Amino acid sequence: MRYAEPMRSTAWAWSLLVALSACTDDTGSEGADTGIILDGGPGVTSQAETEDSADGTGGKLDVAGTATAGDGGDGGQCACQDVEDGIYVLDNSGGVASVWFFDPPANTFTPVGTIGCAAPLGWVANSMAIDRQGYAWLNYYEQATASARIYRAPLSDLSQCEDTGYLNPGASWWLLGMGYAVIDPQSSCDTLYIYRSDRYLEYPDFGPGGAALGRFDEATDTIAMIGPTDYPVGELTGTGDGRLFAFAPVSAELAVLVNLDKDTGSELEHIDLNGLDITNAFAFAFWGGDVYFFTETSPGSGVSRVTRLDYDGNEGGGLSVYNSNTGLHIPGAGVSTCASFIPPG
Repeated sequence: MRYAEPMRSTAWAWSLLVALSACTDDTGSEGADTGIILDGGPGVTSQAETEDSADGTGGKLDVAGTATAGDGGDGGQCACQDVEDGIYVLDNSGGVASVWFFDPPANTFTPVGTIGCAAPLGWVANSMAIDRQGYAWLNYYEQATASARIYRAPLSDLSQCEDTGYLNPGASWWLLGMGYAVIDPQSSCDTLYIYRSDRYLEYPDFGPGGAALGRFDEATDTIAMIGPTDYPVGELTGTGDGRLFAFAPVSAELAVLVNLDKDTGSELEHIDLNGLDITNAFAFAFWGGDVYFFTETSPGSGVSRVTRLDYDGNEGGGLSVYNSNTGLHIPGAGVSTCASFIPPG
């Protein structure tokens, strides 16, 4: 999720970096800096490599036709197609929106393609969700008029982007968090959930009250209100076993991971993310039992880092910097409900 310019001071940015560095190191999973180099150097996987790899050691993890229900699965009424077992991220570096594939075990980013949505001049790509049929769903906004649109584009050819017809009513539901979650653990069909984040421009001095959770109705291209939430801003990610999470700010140096009730929008539980701030571009996704947060290296830097929460505790728990500099500016991330939600292996 990317917003217009609520900037903090240099001193604040330095204090955030110190806070994170105090409890983690700026290395990837193998103990070496894995910031990607966009000319094909370390950390970038070529398309040829991804097509040849299906074991999670060097590229994309092919889920179609191979996964089981326990780790995402592609069976049942709503089969998976044209989607990979990993995290897709939205990059808007240089004002050009594109999608990249993040392979969590390998800690690599691979270009998928440039997005071809015919958004009006001045509109910004803000948030992204990925469905089971291989489509990226994208929120674009214009701040001056508090307006929003939702587009969808096939990951196989992102130039073939189409407008869903969604236009926000009454200057509300324009800054959106988006994420898919299956209806329940026994289902293979999922729903696109929406978090109303219109109040971000108040950040970090929020007044009382939260926002709202909604559900996107594809038949009418509208958002159906589910219920109020406890936090005024949030991004969303879901899982193949029916969980829905929000990444929400509390203050400039504290965010929370919230497990949401999909039927009411209320909080089931939350985890404090001390020292982790949403900055001016934030996103996250749940994969393989852990949660991956994408935030700027410092507010306004235009470059994102990856911070991992060992959610399942199989590596001791806690937050750690997983990739200190991705080389991308990431305001959105999406993971399909086909993807693994238990630890690999």
